[in-house]
Amino acid sequence: MGRMRRAGSGSNRRAATVSVVNLGCPKNQVDAEVMLGQLAAAGYRIVERPEEAEVIVVNSCSFIQDAKEESIQAVLEAASLKRTARCRALVVSGCLSQRYPRELPGLLPEVDAFIGTGEFPRIAEIVRATLDRTAGDRVWVTGHTALMTAALPRRRLTPPHVAYLKIAEGCDHACRFCAIPLIRGPKQSRERADIMAEARALAADGVRELVLISQDTTSYGTDRGESGGLTALLRELLTISALRWVRLHYLYPTRITPDLIALLAAEPRLCRYLDLPLQHADAAVLKAMGRGGSAEGFRRLIGRIRRAVPGVVIRTSFITGFPGETAAQFAVLARFVEEMRFDRMGVFRYSDEEGTAAAALGPKISRRVAEARRARLMALQARIAEEKGQALVGSVQEVLVDGPASEFPDLLCGRTAGHAPEVDGTVYLRGPQVPPGTFVRVRIREAFAHDLTGEILEVRG
Repeated sequence: MGRMRRAGSGSNRRAATVSVVNLGCPKNQVDAEVMLGQLAAAGYRIVERPEEAEVIVVNSCSFIQDAKEESIQAVLEAASLKRTARCRALVVSGCLSQRYPRELPGLLPEVDAFIGTGEFPRIAEIVRATLDRTAGDRVWVTGHTALMTAALPRRRLTPPHVAYLKIAEGCDHACRFCAIPLIRGPKQSRERADIMAEARALAADGVRELVLISQDTTSYGTDRGESGGLTALLRELLTISALRWVRLHYLYPTRITPDLIALLAAEPRLCRYLDLPLQHADAAVLKAMGRGGSAEGFRRLIGRIRRAVPGVVIRTSFITGFPGETAAQFAVLARFVEEMRFDRMGVFRYSDEEGTAAAALGPKISRRVAEARRARLMALQARIAEEKGQALVGSVQEVLVDGPASEFPDLLCGRTAGHAPEVDGTVYLRGPQVPPGTFVRVRIREAFAHDLTGEILEVRG
């Protein structure tokens, strides 16, 4: 689940105005950025506020129940603008449309077009047909997901110095709780040459931090018969000198290789930051989830990573309330969290998802119990995060400036390599006013549960 993001304004007034409301993860955001690029290239004028748009596109998420509810609420809010504002056409794109192409048209009669994950590169054509009322159907959903390519125009929603680079689509894992393979289909890795073409274009456009994303980044290239595909890709990306930070998201724990660990240890431009969703620590629960692994196996893996890459920041995520999770199994997870002292952690309450194997499993854990377990883990993590932050006080850190702090007009805000964009905390900075995208050396002065404050010592450019 993610927060709502909207596009920036444009200048072309020859066609209808369009606003894209984006929900969900960074992978979904890249699809939204491609849709914006297609619409702008077709002459549509992009506006930030849905109230000002003749066409509203809600790029939806349906990963878990909360995400579906958030998406439906966003659609209903946009639908109200057909009565009160300029909106002439409402389009719902993304995972919700892909997952429920037969159900949604009857449930949401206010929506003019539903676009699946295989059709987002055709957004301009679909919007035109919808506005002209020449479309033969409201539903534009195929059985596959479109693979991003460097040739597709893209209008980024991130700050100019940061970009997500989607290196693959879909997933081949059989996690029993996850609907992503049902929505996005099997693994499709992009050709390395195509990824490099996009990375070079992003670097030429001023990007200094590149965040690699996919459903399972560690398995990049396996569907193409490649061995060591991710490390080979990383080595080639590091030849682009303008890229100061390259960050890895969504690594599957059993596919972390010694070569990848060695590369992280040797290459300072690879952020010493691993997004490593573990989902649980009890072996029986992990087996029921269809993931495998155990607390002991994860301890060994994380120990190897921490020994090889001193100072590495590890972000993980867990699920509470999986069917059959006992109090004793949850206690295994809680002890594991306390022992491993992760730098960042998210916890999700399990929800049954239609079509997944876990939906048929029992016994079900009540929402109240699952939420109480989630809250307990988050309280543990808040204490750990604050202690880790306090340990940084007095140290000197490299920080990438993101821009003025909206809450504190006299301060800048930025991030260390240990803070991923949008999901982690912020470093609030006192010192000279420097433009976004600048790297500075900062002495950390204060630490809180998620954020830091610091003083700029040196501007590195």
